[in-house]
Amino acid sequence: MKVQLKLIASYRDFLPPENEGRVEIEISEGVTAVAILKDLGIQIEESVILVDGRSPNPDETLQDGSVVSAFQATAGG
Repeated sequence: MKVQLKLIASYRDFLPPENEGRVEIEISEGVTAVAILKDLGIQIEESVILVDGRSPNPDETLQDGSVVSAFQATAGG
């Protein structure tokens, strides 16, 4: 099954520049958004992760056509 991965801001560096932060990937059933991001070397503890525009349960498996978005959480003031 296929999902779309959208990496935002500094996370775009985890994909080749020609992808412009967006790529469609083939995954197996039972894969989570967290697993995909960890495989890329992204620090999950420092991330905001969305699946289809909402915060997923960490062990929620992805569905065909899901859109996974991720970016670094920031703090400021």
